[in-house]
Parts: sequence; C-alpha cells; structure tokens
Amino acid sequence: MNRVFLIGFCALIAAAIGGGLWVVGGPNHARLMTQDADRLAALVDWHNRLRCLGRSQGLPDSLEAAETCPDTVVFEGDLSPFDAVTGVPYVYTRLGGPAFEVCATLALDLQETGRLRADMEMRAGNVVCLAGIAAPDRKE
Repeated sequence: MNRVFLIGFCALIAAAIGGGLWVVGGPNHARLMTQDADRLAALVDWHNRLRCLGRSQGLPDSLEAAETCPDTVVFEGDLSPFDAVTGVPYVYTRLGGPAFEVCATLALDLQETGRLRADMEMRAGNVVCLAGIAAPDRKE
C-alpha cells in the first residue's frame, strides 16, 4: 500500500511540474520573452534619440548615421542599429517631414499577452513598430 501511495505521489508531483512548464512556457519561452523585452526597449531608445535628433539637427538618413543627441540629459549608452540576438538591423523609415517609425521583429506574438505599449503597433510577422514626430522646438 505504501508503494502505491509513493508512486501516486511521484506521478502527482511530475504532473504538477509538467503543468507548470506548460503554463509558463518553460525556460526557452522565458529567454525569448527577455530578448523581446530588450528589442522593445531598444525601439523606445531609438524613438527617443530620433525625436531628439530631429528637433536639434534633423532626422538622419539611417540608424547607422544617427549620432548621440546633443540635447539629451540622460545617458543613452551604446545604442546599436542591429538586433543583439539576430544581427538583423532595426527598420527605420522616414515617413515624410518630421515623421518616422522604427520597427523590429519579435520572437513571440506579444500582442496576445498584452505586453505592448499603447503607442506600439503590432504588424504581420511579429513586427512591432513605434512611430514618432520629431517636430522642432518652438521658439517664442
């Protein structure tokens, strides 16, 4: 009787561990979520840098040509125009005038989990974009 109880208890523990991994997605899913969080943070950093550059000296032609913004008070650090995991460049598009957008391809569909900021747009193929306007400061 004790042996049956032990086997049942072990099966219950194994089912609980398996269920927990199924619910949270396991270590690979967690790694992909961390990588996507880094990509989203990079989009926000690029958005802020491009808005600052657009106000002070005009939008750059490419992310590679974007310098550190001279008007920034916060330390920006080294901001790469390339995804740190895949090496694929972030997509920067000038939309006309002071408008622009910067996009990245995510590993997971974060729209289902609700982890996107309200100003980010999810597109087909897990591409997420953040648009901005780099209007010059008003001189009064």
